[in-house]
Amino acid sequence: MAYRNLMVSLVLALAIVAIAAQTVSAFGTIDRVEVNGINTNGINVAEISGHKVPVLVVFTATQDAQDVRVKVWITGEKDNAAVSSRQDVLAGRVYAWTVLLDVPSDLNDRTNEGRKIEISVENRDSVADIESVSFTVQRESYQLEIISVGMNSEVKAGETLLADVVLKNRGSRFADDTFIRFRIPELGVEGGSYFGDLSALDQGGNVADKEDATERRLALKIPSSVRPGVYTVEFEAYNSDSSTRVERRIAVLSSSADSRVVASADSKTFAVGEKGEYKLTLVNGGNSVAIYDVSVSSSSGVNLDVSDPVVVVPAGSSRTVTVFAEAMKEGDYTFSVVVKSDNGQTITEKTFRAVVQGNETKKETQNATLLLTVVLAIVFVVLLVVLIVLLTRKPEKTEEMSESYY
Repeated sequence: MAYRNLMVSLVLALAIVAIAAQTVSAFGTIDRVEVNGINTNGINVAEISGHKVPVLVVFTATQDAQDVRVKVWITGEKDNAAVSSRQDVLAGRVYAWTVLLDVPSDLNDRTNEGRKIEISVENRDSVADIESVSFTVQRESYQLEIISVGMNSEVKAGETLLADVVLKNRGSRFADDTFIRFRIPELGVEGGSYFGDLSALDQGGNVADKEDATERRLALKIPSSVRPGVYTVEFEAYNSDSSTRVERRIAVLSSSADSRVVASADSKTFAVGEKGEYKLTLVNGGNSVAIYDVSVSSSSGVNLDVSDPVVVVPAGSSRTVTVFAEAMKEGDYTFSVVVKSDNGQTITEKTFRAVVQGNETKKETQNATLLLTVVLAIVFVVLLVVLIVLLTRKPEKTEEMSESYY
């Protein structure tokens, strides 16, 4: 019984080996592997963490096969494998594939790490050949990395932009006296902070010079005169040995975003030679003083004037401006009033109407008033004459009746 069980096991093992051999060497073999131009035959290749390295695979096909590809990965990083495009191969032909492999940057608190590069030539049905190459990943001697930048996507002109920055020492050597420069080149504003010394390996705790990463909050004042728009923010970490830079985008909004303009009426009717008055109230709903420029424009025929072309409005307050319009001819006129902030942004542009009538109405009114005055004067004179006549008139004598005596 034992002998029979042994024979069965041996047959099964031979079958598995045969199947595996048939699967692995199904349609060709890997002849050579080069990593970054180095032939890896019996050589332990070293590469710098975070880089991309070309891996050349030379393959001889022993059989025709379809949809063949090369797959290359570093042990522990199979999910990030580099894969070539698929192609058909012909028996007796030699093929070469080159793929770019990402070298991991996380060395688990070590300055170098021994790994392997795994290479597989395969198609949808089987694996033709596999190869393993000894491989060492090591850090650059001096390398800084900004691993996190936290800031809002927009800021108002006149306010302060805040950014939380995390800086890490990715090098294998100590990083002395590191700084970060924080700036918006287009606006000519710049700030920064001192990040101190960073260890190559995190030694735990919060002891200075023992951590490999640190965080700071940076602040940058945005001038109130900045025009609204989208700008590039640069963060540059540096010391005497290395430097690195990242960029972010920020939308700068106008400081007058809380400003409003309220007009009392947009149409007036008045006579030739008279001045029509239009009231505009400027409301500053922001948290800082606002300066507004008020300008007017129109076609020919109407003269315009502004009581206060430049208006200073404290935070949370309002001011009223009067626009005067005058025309020497009757007609229907339109004109516009533009209110801008001190940085040139248009707050509002309103159109007004002036209906200018002739002065006949005024003359008729004057004539009617004059006529009424004359009539009243005549009546008054007549009544006065009548009164004088009545007062100066003597009463008539009456005849006395004589008595008769008989």
